[in-house]
Amino acid sequence: MRARPWGILYLAASPLVVPPCPTDLPGFRDWHVRTTHAFFASDLEGEILDDIGATLRRCKRQLEALPTARTCMSNFSSFFEAVTQDKQMNGHKMGASIPDEQYFSEMPYPEMLELPAELKDQPFLRWLDKNDDASLTSALQYIDGINKTISDPRLEWIAFIYTSQHLPTPDGTRSLGRFFVYVPRKDFDQYIQFGLQQDPAGELPKGVSVVAVQKTEAGTGMTLKTPRARLKDFWRKRDGGRIEIGTRLDETGIAENCYACHKQATLPITPDPLQFDETRFGEKLRAVNARMASHGAIDLDGFTRSDYGPPMGPRTSPLRTPEFLAACSAGLVEPERLARLGEAMQCAHCHDGLLRGELNYPSGIRLQPQGGTLVSFYVVNHQKMPLGVTDLSVSERKALVKCLNDEYYRGFGEQPGLLEAWMLEEECWRASQ
Repeated sequence: MRARPWGILYLAASPLVVPPCPTDLPGFRDWHVRTTHAFFASDLEGEILDDIGATLRRCKRQLEALPTARTCMSNFSSFFEAVTQDKQMNGHKMGASIPDEQYFSEMPYPEMLELPAELKDQPFLRWLDKNDDASLTSALQYIDGINKTISDPRLEWIAFIYTSQHLPTPDGTRSLGRFFVYVPRKDFDQYIQFGLQQDPAGELPKGVSVVAVQKTEAGTGMTLKTPRARLKDFWRKRDGGRIEIGTRLDETGIAENCYACHKQATLPITPDPLQFDETRFGEKLRAVNARMASHGAIDLDGFTRSDYGPPMGPRTSPLRTPEFLAACSAGLVEPERLARLGEAMQCAHCHDGLLRGELNYPSGIRLQPQGGTLVSFYVVNHQKMPLGVTDLSVSERKALVKCLNDEYYRGFGEQPGLLEAWMLEEECWRASQ
């Protein structure tokens, strides 16, 4: 049986036994260490996360009564509360600290997460459903017509069509096709994606995703030092000849933790190059990706990035020795290239929370619907990261992903990985003695 943390015990042929919470400093210290070790001996996902999150919430009163334990377990507590918010807290299916209802109703700008009325136009929606060349051309011309009514060129919409390499629509149809519309506003920008039918014999996609990036402070109009973002999934309902727009949460009751996929609210668009019309849409794609990059790191409302662990791939690491690099890259990298591998592991050089959102717990472990993780897709499949690095072979890129994961999640020898060391906060406990 897999090692489990002190908390909910699983006894064969017996009812669940819920032990009492620790009540003193040694008790919490012991539980903290054993639970952390048990977590890192697991697959780091699923049931064990929920067990630990539930125990923390049950024992919160006892923990709050012990300031030293509360301080030295702050990373541990914030992590498990954040990653289990969607499972443990009613009304928090999106994983935000803000209840779902409040997340959608109390907006800095009321229209920020609303689909523009022009994109609810029935002929436009039907063109997307038909999804043939003539219909999609009509949809693009419709957007061009909207732009003719906009006097400020900076506020003109940008629309293009592409096929995603690894992100199907979150509606069960697994469609990779997208009709993308960028809608810039004075106070916020909207990045809107309609799923396009992938299989002509399959079900029509329902999903419409909106990422809204707030640029100014509501009330004052002052530019935000750090932009903020919210996300919303809409749902197309087809009734006879009409296509109505609802929300995914209202229609299905389903939502996921936003941060699990969005380390950064806006992720660069990387179309399938074999299906992308570079001549027609290349300039538009680059303009949108440049606009996304110009935001810098974006705070997701209701989420604290640091709750999900320290940055992956720091500039320096006590683990990143020649011995570690040789072990984590065994069979993939020649000895004379190990130093270059170590240099390439400095993800936080850009993903520092200022230029870009940090990579942390979800980035290297959460599998994407098409397989692989966010890190492996951008490093190995897309070869877009590390930014500007072109001298790594495919095998060296695979080694880079493996070494980043080992450094972060596994550790080396007697040294815990970066995430485990962050959770254990051993210096805090030593200082308290």
